[in-house]
Amino acid sequence: MNVPKRFAVLFVVALVVAACDRDRPIKDRLRASEPLTEDDIARTLDAVGRAMSGKGPRVKQGALTRQLDEKERAQVFNVLGDPRGLTDAGLRTLESAMVRGVRAPATSPQSEIEATGTVWIDVNSLLPRRYEFTYATAGFGDTAFDLVFENRP
Repeated sequence: MNVPKRFAVLFVVALVVAACDRDRPIKDRLRASEPLTEDDIARTLDAVGRAMSGKGPRVKQGALTRQLDEKERAQVFNVLGDPRGLTDAGLRTLESAMVRGVRAPATSPQSEIEATGTVWIDVNSLLPRRYEFTYATAGFGDTAFDLVFENRP
């Protein structure tokens, strides 16, 4: 194949790949430093749902992974299930990956102390990478766990 034909083939392949990434605009928006709007958060959750399709979430603990227990699953999916009331938690780096947080009010076992649940979403894969449960007052036992997703059989 001569050089112009190779270039044409590569160009067409690049266009097809670019067209196939329907979530490129939201990925770009997640990388931007400006706070997410309610509409941005809703579009993000739609894209996260597509990214998780056919994959099973697991908790990563060092080199091992395990199934999420019912409480962990509820915590993560309570945040991801409804964009209403979510706020932007900003950008940060997690294990060399850029992630964007979405934060929701969480149910605290200590009803008089407010708490939040934050899901940190990888801006490239759109998969949740970490969940954090944080009390408004320090010293009450904040918790966090890392997430990985595996293809379901």
